[in-house]
Amino acid sequence: MEIDASQRLDELPIFPLATVLFPGALLPLHIFEPRYKEMVSFAIDHGGMFGLSYRDDAAIGRETIPEIDSVGCVAKINAVMPLEEGKMNLISRGVIRYRVLGFRQVSPFVVSTVETFTDDLEPGEDLARLFVEVVELCKDFLSTAARALDEPGIAEPSPLPGDPEALSLLIASLLPLENDSKQNMLEMRSTRLRLSRLRPHITAFLTDYKRQIRMKELSKGNGHGKLDQ
Repeated sequence: MEIDASQRLDELPIFPLATVLFPGALLPLHIFEPRYKEMVSFAIDHGGMFGLSYRDDAAIGRETIPEIDSVGCVAKINAVMPLEEGKMNLISRGVIRYRVLGFRQVSPFVVSTVETFTDDLEPGEDLARLFVEVVELCKDFLSTAARALDEPGIAEPSPLPGDPEALSLLIASLLPLENDSKQNMLEMRSTRLRLSRLRPHITAFLTDYKRQIRMKELSKGNGHGKLDQ
């Protein structure tokens, strides 16, 4: 996802949150704390973007300033629904990753100096082959997850990205991984390494969902039949 060159990305208001945002992923938020209402207003007035930095200790009313050199994801505000008392619902989408360099202010909300980055260039036929393999796994995973969870929309959230880096980041956001694992995927600068690390996770979740589907099919038959080991 491209960013308009006229939009400044050397500084960002930061929202520390106990979740990990990836480029391309949607981020719905309910804003109600006074400092974050101010932060969102600031973001809207300064290009409509803010940074989401993962903090596992983030909590209501707690100061959780991101660490220097920590990695987060720029969120672009797509829609705002004003509510009573200045509260609001937001729909944002991840755009690009950033690294925190320092702070321009820390109160009433954090504004950090940042640098954005993408994965390092890694040409090679092995990356192309790995990409094709993971794409096929992802298609199987999405269709199987849709059947297992009875959520048809999962099967085709949108066309899968044709760029290996974008695909790897999207799949990392979709898999039900622990936040620490997701953050590790976000921080990687090697598409090849990220795809390699994701492949066994995709395979494991795919196997689990297929097992769930098989169990559902057996239960519909009143338990007759034998579950494959």
